Amino acid sequence: MWSAIHRLLEEQQSDFAGISHYHQCHGGEVNQSWQMVSGDKHYFIKSNHREMLPRFIEEADQLALLARTGCVRVPAVYGSGTSRHHSFLILEYLPPAPLSKASAALLGEQLARLHQWSEQPKFGLDFDNSVTLSPQPNNWQNRWSSFFPEQRIGWQLQIAAEKKLTFGDTEQIIASVARCLENHHPAPSLLHGDLWPGHCAEAHNSPWLFNPACYWGDRECDLALWQPDNVLTTPLIQAYEKISPLPAGYADRQPAYRLYYLLNRACAFGEHWVEEAQQVIDTLLRDYR
Repeated sequence: MWSAIHRLLEEQQSDFAGISHYHQCHGGEVNQSWQMVSGDKHYFIKSNHREMLPRFIEEADQLALLARTGCVRVPAVYGSGTSRHHSFLILEYLPPAPLSKASAALLGEQLARLHQWSEQPKFGLDFDNSVTLSPQPNNWQNRWSSFFPEQRIGWQLQIAAEKKLTFGDTEQIIASVARCLENHHPAPSLLHGDLWPGHCAEAHNSPWLFNPACYWGDRECDLALWQPDNVLTTPLIQAYEKISPLPAGYADRQPAYRLYYLLNRACAFGEHWVEEAQQVIDTLLRDYR
């Protein structure tokens, strides 16, 4: 793999100084990750099985899309490719640090501007992508109250069924989510799409985002994973609402939006994610019969 990375960077960057050294980084749910040094320049490498290359290409396209908005900061992409047994994605290396309250507030402002960036009449994306280990369909639709229950909750429940995970009557669950959203008519916003606090970091006194699962959807989805007990949530939401106040009923819709990500992680990792998803489903079935 390192020979392939060397060749790619040598072809694309005139100042590439060869690979001085590299070491594996800790963390990451899906891919292996590495810090690679070339002269005085550092790179972040993601690697996986060879057949994972399409997902790395999707990730590069989504990072480029977010960068093009000029609203949020994401790592630069230097290329992707394969060796005999591996695929890889080469990114700008950022010294990892958790968000501070000040950076969380700045991120709130940046997200508000991202969600106002450009206009799109429909919900979806020009291509399907993935979230964690699951494909994410993005067929364009006009109605959010159809798009989200069908292409997000219904899709994850189908994947769960294939993995022998049962959460109750699928049609009833989808219907409860549809009822939760039936009187909500948001404008489509470009979303990061998988905005767990763990997919944010602080570097160079600024928040940075990574691991996107972009599509045009309800902006509230990007905020739904910031729980009240997280000390960063209050500064983020307050800064967001100074620029773009959230509509009435946001707190009522938040569980439905969180459910998508809980189901996704239940399908990928099982264990406590299954219990958390079931708790949210039980609440939705009770409140939206």
